[in-house]
Amino acid sequence: MYFGGDVYSSVDPFATALGCTDGKVSFIGSDEAAKALDPDAIDLAGDLLAPGFVHAGLVLDGTAPRAAQLHEQGFTHAHVIGTAEAIAEFAAEAPTGLSVVDYPMLSAAGAEAGGSSASSAADSVGLRAAVDASDFLALEDLPALSLFVLIDSGDRLDQVLARLQAEPAHGQRHGYRLLLDFTVDEAQVDALGRSGVAITVDPARAQPLSQLLAAGAQVSLSHSESSPWASVRAAVVGDSGIGARAGFNAATRFAHRAAGNPEGGVLAPGAEADIVRWRVERLVVQVADPRVAAWSTDPRSGTPGLPELAPDVPLPIRIAL
Repeated sequence: MYFGGDVYSSVDPFATALGCTDGKVSFIGSDEAAKALDPDAIDLAGDLLAPGFVHAGLVLDGTAPRAAQLHEQGFTHAHVIGTAEAIAEFAAEAPTGLSVVDYPMLSAAGAEAGGSSASSAADSVGLRAAVDASDFLALEDLPALSLFVLIDSGDRLDQVLARLQAEPAHGQRHGYRLLLDFTVDEAQVDALGRSGVAITVDPARAQPLSQLLAAGAQVSLSHSESSPWASVRAAVVGDSGIGARAGFNAATRFAHRAAGNPEGGVLAPGAEADIVRWRVERLVVQVADPRVAAWSTDPRSGTPGLPELAPDVPLPIRIAL
């Protein structure tokens, strides 16, 4: 049981205490109730408890951070792309508290196998894989896999979207995803929204995030910054910035949904106790505005606060639970 801090939960936007039992959230509420339930409750000393971050597109290319580094930064989940050997090594090193969702790389030949003889098996066990856009475009049949397509240019994206449009329900049914390793052109926003396929982008690039969300795109985040909060700040600041709540959701809840876990990334009774503790300057409710940082500390908003992410404010520091 924890008390004396702030809990980021839509269940109770004014919660200051949280309890866990057997890996599940068992209580969210007030300090008084928490201490009545557990006289030995741990004092948070004003810190924030929030759902752990998800790295929604970690490519194991030799420059990727190690599993322990991600966990220290505040990530509790990583969607990992690479060879089967690289993924196995990463998972073996992962500390307790970092969950690994694997997307092993396929060649075009491997993807063809998944789309034909292995189709029924893939449907029954929910197999995942990743494939380069060039190999994806070479397929005769779309595989019955949860496929993560790696795309490095706008031209490739147009080609992939056209291929998906030929069988629009297939990608949605099997949980296809797109990892966009470039700056998306605004002319492609509507097509991405219509595709119904989840997309993952790095907000450190100048992405049209507000337009993507307005078009109905399912956006999650990959992270090249050293802190996940820096990635959320990058999503908030700029001409296409989004609200801090939307940015935080893209780094948590929306990433869980993209991997087929619609219940993940929230703190509510019965949910997984996927919790990280942060030392913060102050909590605010922020809305996107390209001209000014529009911050509010008015509790009447009824919206749970998040750390202030103005450029001149220190980023939150992870504190061990």
